[in-house]
Amino acid sequence: MHSVRRGIKALIILIATSWPLVIFIPHQALAIPQFARRFRLNCYACHTIPPVLNEQGYMFKRLGHHLPPALEPSHAPEQVSQLVEKEPEWTLANNGSFAVADFNFSMQRSVQQGQSPSSTSGFQVNAWNAYFAGWIPNTNFFYYSELDIVVGGQTSPDMPNAHMGYVGGSAKSSWYAIVGREHLQVSEGTRAAEVYSLLPNSPLLFENFGPTNFVLDQSPVGAEVGYTWTSSRYKNILGVNVKVTNGDNPDGSEALTLGTSGRNGKDIWADVDWWYAPESGISFVTYQGRKTQFQNFGLSNQFSFYPHIRREGVFGNYMIRRDKVDLLAGYLHGNDNWEDPVTGAPGTYLSNGYFTEVDCYVRRGLALAGRYDRLKQDVTAGLSPTSLEQWQVGVEKAFTPSGNIVGRIAAGNMHGDDPVSLLRSSTRTIQADIQFNF
Repeated sequence: MHSVRRGIKALIILIATSWPLVIFIPHQALAIPQFARRFRLNCYACHTIPPVLNEQGYMFKRLGHHLPPALEPSHAPEQVSQLVEKEPEWTLANNGSFAVADFNFSMQRSVQQGQSPSSTSGFQVNAWNAYFAGWIPNTNFFYYSELDIVVGGQTSPDMPNAHMGYVGGSAKSSWYAIVGREHLQVSEGTRAAEVYSLLPNSPLLFENFGPTNFVLDQSPVGAEVGYTWTSSRYKNILGVNVKVTNGDNPDGSEALTLGTSGRNGKDIWADVDWWYAPESGISFVTYQGRKTQFQNFGLSNQFSFYPHIRREGVFGNYMIRRDKVDLLAGYLHGNDNWEDPVTGAPGTYLSNGYFTEVDCYVRRGLALAGRYDRLKQDVTAGLSPTSLEQWQVGVEKAFTPSGNIVGRIAAGNMHGDDPVSLLRSSTRTIQADIQFNF
C-alpha cells in the first residue's frame, strides 16, 4: 500500500508541475505537424482529437494525402490529378515531422497466481518518432515513412511505415495501390476499428497474443489495393481494400525479409468500411494466413506445425450529435489450428473478443473516455475455456489551439486466466503522458 500511495503522490506532483509548464510555453515555439502545416490547418481538421481520425482524415488517407474537395451535387467531381495541381510548393517543412515524442509516467501493480505481488512506477520517454511523408510533386505518387527511435521506453530503431503508393480516379470514385511496409490499424476504416484511441491501450482483441502467437496490430510488408466511393457532400463513403503480405515468423513477428518465416506463403488482409454522416460508420475485417508454430520451445519434446489462422470481425461507431458523444463497439472471432503440447493431438484455438466504449467530447480539445473489453479463449486440448477482461477510463486534453500538444491521464485494470497454463493474474495501471507533435 505504501508504494501505491507514493505512486499516487508522484502522479499528483507530475500533473501539478507539468500542466502549467505546457500552458505557458511561448506561442511562437509551437509548430503543427507536417500535413497541417501544408494546408495551414490545425490538427482538428483530420482528428476529433489526436490521434483519432475523423471522416476527413480517413478521406485524406484514401486520396493519397490530398485534401478532400467539396462534393456538390451540381458540380463534376475533381480528378486526383487536379488535386495534385492545387498542392502548394513542396518543402521539407510540410513533408517532415522530426519531433513526435511521448513522455510518460506509469504506476503498475501486478498479481499472478502463486507469486508475490509486484509494484513498479516511474517516468520514461515512451516514444520518439520522426515522419517523412507527402506526395511527389506534379504526380499522383505519394509516400509515407516513420522512424521509431524509442518504443515503449526502449531505444529500438524501427520503421513500421515505409511505403509508396499511387492514387487515381476522382474525388468521388478513387482507387489506390501501395507497396512496402505499412502499419495496419486493423482496418483502414471507422474509429472502432483503429488501433489508436483516446485511451493509452488498444482493445485486447487487437493486441493480445493468443496461443498461436498472432496479433492483428502489425506492420507487415506487402502490396495493397483499395477503392473508395463517396456520395455528394460526403454523406456516405464506401471503402474497400485488400492487402497481401509476407506473413509471420514463428515468434509472431512480421516477416520483413525473404526466407525469415521459413515458408513460402502469403497472408490476406481485407476490410470494407462504410462511413455515414455525421461521423458514424461500420467496418468488416478479415484475415487469413498461416505460420510456423513451435510447441514446447527449447525442450527435448519440441515440435512444430503449420496452423491456419483466421480472424473475422465487425466494428462500428455512432456519433450522437456531431463531435459530442461517440459510441463504439467491436467484435472479433478467431479460429486457429492447434496441436496439444503433450500428445500432439490436433485441435483448435478459438477466441471471441469484444469491447464497448464511450467517448465524450466536452469541447474541442477535451475528451473523456471509458472502455470495457472481454476476450474469451478456448484451447480444445482438455483445458477449460478462459476469459481476459480489461476496463479503462481516462481524460485527454489538448494544450494548444492547433491540438499538437496533448496530455492524457488514464487508469485501468486487466485480469483473467492464461488459456494454456490456466494461471490467473491481475494488473492495475495508472498512466499519465504528454505528447508533442512538431
